[in-house]
Amino acid sequence: MSKLGDEYTPPATIEPQKMPFSCQWILSVLNKAISSLDAYEFSDASGAVYAWWQSQLCDIFIEVIKPYFFGDNDKSGKGYAQDTLWVCLDTGLRLLHPFMPFVTEELWQRLPSPKNHTREESIMICEYPSVVEVMF
Repeated sequence: MSKLGDEYTPPATIEPQKMPFSCQWILSVLNKAISSLDAYEFSDASGAVYAWWQSQLCDIFIEVIKPYFFGDNDKSGKGYAQDTLWVCLDTGLRLLHPFMPFVTEELWQRLPSPKNHTREESIMICEYPSVVEVMF
């Protein structure tokens, strides 16, 4: 969350087709993790959510976007990385909420709200993530 910064305000919508490949990749992997929950198998669902958080988001994506935050040469890349990170955190926390309700509620409350958008009072009453059909 520290990569978002104190002044960061997430956009109301994002356009994945304009984003760098790394941002498109993590969004597609997130979409795949969401789709794996359709089978209603608890062990498979918890494994998919854990694998997405640990392997794809933390191990790969956060490492890949680090150059956007430490270099001064690509301001648009940093913006896309922040927007993608926010979407991943927001969606990922809502995805994880049934497995870890108290932790996800606390973290979700700390995320910034999108521009001109009133957010639900609690992650508990937010819409659960669903698969997004997007053509890249």
